[in-house]
Amino acid sequence: MTDPTPPIRIPLTQLAPGQRATVDCSALDALPPGDRCLLTAMGLGERCEVRMCRGGRACILQVDTTRLGLSQDVAERIMVTPIDDAP
Repeated sequence: MTDPTPPIRIPLTQLAPGQRATVDCSALDALPPGDRCLLTAMGLGERCEVRMCRGGRACILQVDTTRLGLSQDVAERIMVTPIDDAP
């Protein structure tokens, strides 16, 4: 029996508009503690699902029914696992 392939982790900034992903457990570790607390309070926490609305210098993503604006500097340090929407 072989081990399953580990999930691909990419920076949040590499998601295409409309693409969904799951925030990895340690995804926020690269951020300062104050940023981690603020993002967690806004709903961006471990294992949450996000959808990229717009990439770029001001990255906009959706968490549940809330849209968050993140700087590119913050977004590129958040690691996510893309969700395959194929049937």
